[in-house]
Amino acid sequence: MLASYNLLKNIVDLDGISPKEIADKLTFAGLEVEGIEYLAQASNLVIGQILEVQNHPDSNHLHILKVDEGEKYGVEQIVCGAPNVRVGLKVIVARPGAKLPAKDIVICKSTIRGVESNGMCCALNELGVDKLYLTEAQINGIEELNDDAPVGEENVLAYLGLDDVVFDINVLANRSDCLALYSIAKELGSLFNRKVNIPTPIKYDEVDSEFITSSDTEDCPQFSIKAVKGVVTKPSPLWLQRALMAEGIRSINNIVDIGNYVMLLTGQPLHMYDMKKLKGNKFVVKNNFEGDLVALDEKSYHIENGDLVVTNNDVPVCLAGTMGLLNVAIDDHTIDIAIEAANFKGSTVRKTGNRLGLSSESSARFQKGINPYQDEFVLDLTAQLLVELAEAKVVCKTVRYSTLDENDTKIECSISYINSRLGTTFTKEEIVNVLTRLNIKVCDVDGDNFLAFPPDYRIDLKCDADLSEEVIRYIGFGAIKSILPEMPTTTGGYTSFQQKRLNLRNLLINQGFNEVLTYALVSPKLNDSFVVLNNDEPYVILNPMTVEHSITRRGLVASMLEVIEYNIAHQQKDLAFFEVSGIDTKTQVYQELCVCLNGSKNIRGLLEKKPYDFYDIHGVMEAIFNMLGIDKNRYKEVRLEDSKYYHPGRTTKIMMGKDIIGVCGQVHPTLSKDIGDTYILNLNLTKLFDVRVSSTKMSPVSIYPSVIRDLAFVVNKNVLAGDMIRTMKKNGKSIVKDIQIFDVYQGEFLAKDTKSIAFTITYQDDNKTLVDNDISQAEQSIISALLKEFNAVLRS
Repeated sequence: MLASYNLLKNIVDLDGISPKEIADKLTFAGLEVEGIEYLAQASNLVIGQILEVQNHPDSNHLHILKVDEGEKYGVEQIVCGAPNVRVGLKVIVARPGAKLPAKDIVICKSTIRGVESNGMCCALNELGVDKLYLTEAQINGIEELNDDAPVGEENVLAYLGLDDVVFDINVLANRSDCLALYSIAKELGSLFNRKVNIPTPIKYDEVDSEFITSSDTEDCPQFSIKAVKGVVTKPSPLWLQRALMAEGIRSINNIVDIGNYVMLLTGQPLHMYDMKKLKGNKFVVKNNFEGDLVALDEKSYHIENGDLVVTNNDVPVCLAGTMGLLNVAIDDHTIDIAIEAANFKGSTVRKTGNRLGLSSESSARFQKGINPYQDEFVLDLTAQLLVELAEAKVVCKTVRYSTLDENDTKIECSISYINSRLGTTFTKEEIVNVLTRLNIKVCDVDGDNFLAFPPDYRIDLKCDADLSEEVIRYIGFGAIKSILPEMPTTTGGYTSFQQKRLNLRNLLINQGFNEVLTYALVSPKLNDSFVVLNNDEPYVILNPMTVEHSITRRGLVASMLEVIEYNIAHQQKDLAFFEVSGIDTKTQVYQELCVCLNGSKNIRGLLEKKPYDFYDIHGVMEAIFNMLGIDKNRYKEVRLEDSKYYHPGRTTKIMMGKDIIGVCGQVHPTLSKDIGDTYILNLNLTKLFDVRVSSTKMSPVSIYPSVIRDLAFVVNKNVLAGDMIRTMKKNGKSIVKDIQIFDVYQGEFLAKDTKSIAFTITYQDDNKTLVDNDISQAEQSIISALLKEFNAVLRS
């Protein structure tokens, strides 16, 4: 937001306050001034009049001028190369010693091709005026002043209205009210405790209006039209041109300039229609129009359902809040105009502008929010300027449509809350004084509590926290005492979860695995693949860049297999990868591990290799559980047979109670034809890390010998060996130290649907040497328990 120092001085008393002080005060109050620029800069200037013009004897384009610089300086000779010099022309003269920062030069007496020159006749761009605001003639020649310009006037910049300072203010999103000069003036009035004078517009004898206004959409809660007739289109006066120049806007004509000027003052975007081009008297805002419209830039834009369009008797006349249409544009022949002041929903305007690639000062204000209660004031001000600057003859009454209630924003707050939040000890009088200076009405409830009523233009003030921020930004952060908070001295470190995750990574890396990172956004196809650990609903991205990254994934396995495929396609073999990443669904957020093996493992380098198998991936799982101190009795492995993604005979799901915490096994052969046998370990780390385990206990190595016995049992083929081992350990009591499977047999010597499993059992007592009776009792207990639970028959 650009703010003119001269315009602000017309609204608020800034006598004795320098631009630097203003910039500092605004910055510390939350309106950061990013730069201070001057419309023009030069010293030692004077207005002169050309008395004589002669051609330079040694040049085909230079002229020798006699210039009257007034009584103080008299007539001086100046050599000038401008093509538009002529006798009687009044010009800007930079006298010897003049500094022109825009050109980085100092004017001196000089001799140009043998002719003495005592100064320079200047163009405005040589004084620092941006060429954007100048005509070709002004750029290519010296500035031609009006005939009434006073010869000898030394305050040339002030005479031309160029003695202005422009503040470049970074207006934050919550202070959209400061996109209006009136609001910035109120800020300055509060900061410096100076009087602010915003004049009330003149109310003319208004006639009834012929227009009717309404809206068919909630995205336009307020729409007003005011007709002004009999205007004359002509160039704007110099003061208005300079005011717009300071705000970064080029002057067009008095009608357009008035609309821009009022928007800069009030923050309310306006749009003007040529009444002769309208089709009727009924304005309606709609959001269901579809078709192509030609805008003021003479380009065609496709309008979709949902875009806001202003219609006149069902004919589109404006792309609401974004740009007007060419069919009703005002021009040099416009006499009667209808002025629109409306309030359009910012998000709708933003969506339309982004889709069409259109942006403007008006759309920016709608997007950030405007004062919805100032339309009548704004239209009256516009009408006054049209009467004064465009010779308007008739002003009609404002026709207003609104579904807005009166501003009833009421904030309950207390002195103790403000001081507690800010860490201050402000008195009630100090706080009330600040809020009052900010035009916030304060009503006392009791000694501590009060009610605050923000002004209409402060649409950012919604709660007590906002009031506390207003207090501190005006009193200043220097009022907060610099006291270090009291806090206990603690030792930094990882949380238990972080430490376990770090240990897990180190374990896998030390075993030769490489860690990978994959995208958290996947395609719908990948999202439904290899997901066993949850059945949750994923988040779907509203506006994804591609379909391939449109859904937050529910698992890591599908992404890991893509990495495997990519590496194999690039001639990489014998892959051992893992990934630890977060899974975020609509139901839960947790950490997941995926380990993948593909190819072969080296036994003796490249001399001897062995393909990875189920026991390799299962060994990784056992290593992780051992690292975490989770005993085999705490979890159960069940064959996974109902998944189309995993091998039904070489995959187990890992259960803790009724919860599935992992999957360990081989990818289904039909899905791994291109990459070969691939083995996956997929674990829910959050549930796994939450398992409570006892501290590691140390015990001496037993000094008593162990006894090894072999037992073979015939059981139903669906009985799991793991379940049998748990039963054997439970019933063998403390002397069963280890159980290993050494043979599994199914064949012609056994009954149908049965199998034989042979176990090696290690017996040992820490307190004595075992005798046959001890071992026999334990074996009999084991055999009985297996028979009872699994109908297991001891094989002879």
